[in-house]
Amino acid sequence: MENPFIISTYKHPSFFCDREKETEQLKQSLYNGINTVLLSLRRLGKTGLIKHLFYNLKTDKNVYTFYFDIMNTSSVEEFTDRFANAVLGTFNSKSKRIFNNVLKFFSAFRPTITFDEFTGTPVISFNSQKQEQSKESIVAILNYLEKQDKRIFIAIDEFQQITKYKNEGFEAFLRSHIQHLNNVSFIFSGSQQNILTSMFASYSRPFYQSAGFLKLERIPADIYADFIQQKFKETKKTICREQIDDILQWLDNYTFYVQSFCNKLWFLSGKTITKKDIDNTKQYIINEHDFIYSNLQNILTSAQYNLLKSIALEGGVRQPSAKEFINKYNLGTTSTVSSAIKALMEKELIYSENNIYKVYDVFLAKWFLH
Repeated sequence: MENPFIISTYKHPSFFCDREKETEQLKQSLYNGINTVLLSLRRLGKTGLIKHLFYNLKTDKNVYTFYFDIMNTSSVEEFTDRFANAVLGTFNSKSKRIFNNVLKFFSAFRPTITFDEFTGTPVISFNSQKQEQSKESIVAILNYLEKQDKRIFIAIDEFQQITKYKNEGFEAFLRSHIQHLNNVSFIFSGSQQNILTSMFASYSRPFYQSAGFLKLERIPADIYADFIQQKFKETKKTICREQIDDILQWLDNYTFYVQSFCNKLWFLSGKTITKKDIDNTKQYIINEHDFIYSNLQNILTSAQYNLLKSIALEGGVRQPSAKEFINKYNLGTTSTVSSAIKALMEKELIYSENNIYKVYDVFLAKWFLH
């Protein structure tokens, strides 16, 4: 029987929990030509939400959807590659005539075209192009999509990454061409919320007030608990509500970590989930990550590592620069702690939620406690 707790990718609505209001809000914004900035903490489910929305939009024959993630890109050229391959991938799933037309369109730019050795899917690369040529390619792709006889919905994940490109002026360039599109609507999503908010809410920035905002919060605990219990039931397993509440509380109701924990609990347990099963799963996860987490001491400075551990031991800290907290864990001077906070935030090892600093990786926080 298939494990009902999917953690690697989006599969089907039946494996997806809630987000009904958020899905409808994004859908209505797209259909009404309103671009949306989708904000959330990492691993809280924004990518899953986008793919869930696009899966549901498959039934609309008057819509084309495109998704691409630019997290690991560092240049306009790499952005262009991701964009082009997203377009090619979507059209590859359509008719042969449509695919041949888009392939012919791309051929005019003389890209390198190869084929994935496992899937046989064509892959386009513009690496040989210079920056200005890549920009011209982006404009051409946008214009090509604008002329389609169907609505075009594009989701760019980790959109804040463009602010880190060495290519100057790309933010303004992209905005100047997006603003004239009538047939194309965008979702700009990302986990670095301060950067994205600045991009779209600061008067001096090119994307100022060009999109609405949707901040993704945690799934309500009661709804998530119902989902978890139902998934166990559908696969002939029984888990009581108190046990689910314990899991959600232990993991701070954090989507990825709850899914991952339930995935492991499902295959490590029998038909009836016991407290021992849950305790064994907790230990299994800690042991599984021990090698990776132990290496943090070699990556971080002692000040950063000690602060990270202290925040984990506290379960969250409102004022990490307070003397009481610093003295309790022997963290040194206020300036040392302030520098460590900045470094850990930049490395996305900690985050601030409701003015409380927490360890981003929930399993890491639990590892420190074991």
